[in-house]
Amino acid sequence: MSTQIGDLLNDFRSAIDKSQQQSREYNKTSKYIYKPNEARYKLVIWFKDGNKRVYYSYDHQYHNKEKHIDEHTSLMKLLKLMGKHMGAFKNAIIYATEDPERKVTSKYTYIIASTNILGHTTKNKAVRFVVVNKDNLLNLKHLELYSVNEKPN
Repeated sequence: MSTQIGDLLNDFRSAIDKSQQQSREYNKTSKYIYKPNEARYKLVIWFKDGNKRVYYSYDHQYHNKEKHIDEHTSLMKLLKLMGKHMGAFKNAIIYATEDPERKVTSKYTYIIASTNILGHTTKNKAVRFVVVNKDNLLNLKHLELYSVNEKPN
């Protein structure tokens, strides 16, 4: 049974499937906009009107008042955001950084997923997740060894 759970968390497809589920509605009352200092992924969207927007992943999760890192969930949320803007953009690309500190100022070198204006989506088949202690992390060694996507310039 533990291998089934491990396979589920280890699979990029589960993040894609979960990103297509309906999310709950939020009624935000605060005007404060939180911007993370650490992010494993960033989503860059080039809109049809010429604007470009960058979204960073929120990797920290809280469970029972305990903080841990869940990069699987943060990737799923960026995929959901990409789907939300579908049809309004020319290109949308999710990048990952191999920096162990995950600083926002790091260089994001790996393309994880991309979608173009026609809706054609490409996914990096080397994306795997590994559970370390209570953290669910992107397997950077596997990504580095088996990634076939070219690194951006």
